Amino acid sequence: MVRTALFLSFLLSSLVAQAAPLRIGVSETLLSLPLYVAEAEGFFQKRGVNVEFVNCVGGNRCMKNMLDGQTDLATATELPVVFNSFSRNDFAILTSFVSVSNDLKVVARAEAKINEPGKLRNKTLGYVKGSASQYVLDLVLVYNGIDPDTVKLKAITPETALTALANKEVDALCIWEPFVSRIELELGTDVQLVPIPKLYTETFNLIAMQSAIKARPQELERIVQALKDSTQFIQTHPEKVKALAAKRLRVPVTLIDKIFDDYRFRLSLNRSLPRTMEGQGRWALRVGHVPSNLPQPNYTSFLYPAFLKTVDPSAVSLR
Repeated sequence: MVRTALFLSFLLSSLVAQAAPLRIGVSETLLSLPLYVAEAEGFFQKRGVNVEFVNCVGGNRCMKNMLDGQTDLATATELPVVFNSFSRNDFAILTSFVSVSNDLKVVARAEAKINEPGKLRNKTLGYVKGSASQYVLDLVLVYNGIDPDTVKLKAITPETALTALANKEVDALCIWEPFVSRIELELGTDVQLVPIPKLYTETFNLIAMQSAIKARPQELERIVQALKDSTQFIQTHPEKVKALAAKRLRVPVTLIDKIFDDYRFRLSLNRSLPRTMEGQGRWALRVGHVPSNLPQPNYTSFLYPAFLKTVDPSAVSLR
């Protein structure tokens, strides 16, 4: 019996090694922690699937890389899915693996004296186009009675966020972790967080091309299973995964420790996801991010729950 088990394990490892890897665009963020854990703890190999990480800065770039054929899967919030849903439908969300309502933050130059959201009026504000940064900034402005037309919006990238503040190109900007923590670490008392209400709970998702779903379903199911292994490991080994996150994101573990409890790592596909996407779709049409004459997509059709239903049936509740 033992010899048989060892042989099967050896055979599975050999088959994994021979298979062409599934390429996953992995965004540089704490939201990607389940992917980092699955790689570090060998969960992909344990489940018999060969993967290759293609690192990218921001889910919108990961999504673009996938749609351009550079990867088979991507990690991103639901917003890049919404933006691209108006022009194509050859991709789908397999599972969400984390949710958080405090990952995106507004950081301001201290001398701009923006100590509350109402003081964003008439300021120059930075945002990352096509990302949740753009969406959250608009939500914050509207919620606080500020017409977005009364501020000067400046497109930035995650890499230029710090210099945009340091060089006074913007008064404040909306960006996600770990870029917020890096800015605070580098600029210290020259910047301050603007306290904003938690208006948006974002999910971070594993998205696949329909071509990969059709061609390699068993392997994609194993990836979802490995992510379940990871989320369970995160619950039971928090200090170990915090250290891993700090190393991967190149920030002190004290910064990871400060924000870690904001994130809920678990697999899910529930009815709130397409509802959120519908609201984002209406927003994109209303503010002109996509042509206003396009029809609103059916976002339930952009979810592919079959793998998650097999791996963890209780995680799926779409009705």
